Amino acid sequence: MEQPDATRRRLVRVLEVDPDLGRRLDEAELVQATRQAVGVLEVIEPGPWQPRSIDDGKHLYGGLIFEGILVRELSLGTSVSAELLGEGDVIVPYDGDEPPPFVPAQRAWTALEPVRIAWLDAPFAVAVRRWPQLGIAVLERAQRRSDRLAVTQAISQVTRVDDRVLALLWHLSERWGRIGPTGVLLPMRLTHKAIARLVGARRPSVTTAISALERRGLIARRADGAWVLGTPERLAVAEPGDADALWEGSVSLVGSGPGRVTLEERLAGLSETFARAQERTRELREGTEVVLHRTNEARRRAQVAREARNGATGRRRAP
Repeated sequence: MEQPDATRRRLVRVLEVDPDLGRRLDEAELVQATRQAVGVLEVIEPGPWQPRSIDDGKHLYGGLIFEGILVRELSLGTSVSAELLGEGDVIVPYDGDEPPPFVPAQRAWTALEPVRIAWLDAPFAVAVRRWPQLGIAVLERAQRRSDRLAVTQAISQVTRVDDRVLALLWHLSERWGRIGPTGVLLPMRLTHKAIARLVGARRPSVTTAISALERRGLIARRADGAWVLGTPERLAVAEPGDADALWEGSVSLVGSGPGRVTLEERLAGLSETFARAQERTRELREGTEVVLHRTNEARRRAQVAREARNGATGRRRAP
C-alpha cells in the first residue's frame, strides 16, 4: 500500500525531538550524539496508514513516535483488539520475508491525529555503535510498550466489564491524563466501540458499564468528549471545558476498521498456510544445501592449496 500524498519525509535529529533517549550520555557526548543521531521523518495525516516493510525502508531500529496517536487493530474472525501508541513508543516494521502465521490475524493502522515518526535506520545505527546507550534506550521503549500491552491484556481478563472500563481509563490516564479541578482529566475522545475493542468486550456491554460508572460518580464525560475520573471519596464532575485547550483536532476512535471475516473462514485457510510454510521450509533447506556445498568445496580447494604449498616447501628444503 502506497503512502498517502500528504506524507512528507525529511531528516530529523532524534535527540532533539526525544531528549530522554540520551539521558545516559554526559554533556559532551550528548552534544555530539545530537548532531549524529538522525532519523527519517514521516508525517502522517489522520486516517488509515500502512507502515513500510523492513525490506522497503531498511529501518534497522524501527520508528520512534514523538508526536500524535496511532491505533493498531488486530482482527481475528469477528473479534477486534486495539492498541493505542503515542509519544515515545517504538514500532518495528514487519519483515516481508517472515513465515506465514498459523493463526492469521488482519492488521490495520489508523492515525487519530497528525503523527510524526522518526525512522531509525543506518545513520542511527552508526550513532548506536559509538554510543550504545542509545540502543539500550530504544530497547527500554520497546519493553515499556510490551509491559503496557501486558497490563491491557490483564484488564481484558477481569470478570466485570465495568471494572475493565474503569481500569482501562485509569491505565490510559497514567500516560495521557492530567490532574484537573474536578478529578483526573483524560483528554481523549474514546467512543464506546473503541473502549470495547481495548477491553475485549462488546459495545452494548461497554455502554451499560459506562452508565453504571457514571451513576456511581467514578467517571464523567465532558461536553467536549474528555473523560473525568473520580474516586468514591471524590466523585467525578463533568464541568464544561474548552476542547481547544486540550488537543488539536479530533481524536475519535475507531472507524469501520478492516473488513470482517469469520473465524471459521480464516481457519479453513490453514491448509493453504501450512502449504506455504512447507514451501518456504523447502526453499530454505535447498538454500542451506547450496551454501553447505559451496562451503565444502571451498574447504576442499583450500586443503588442496595447502597441501600444494607444503609439498613445494618440502622440495625446496630437500638437500
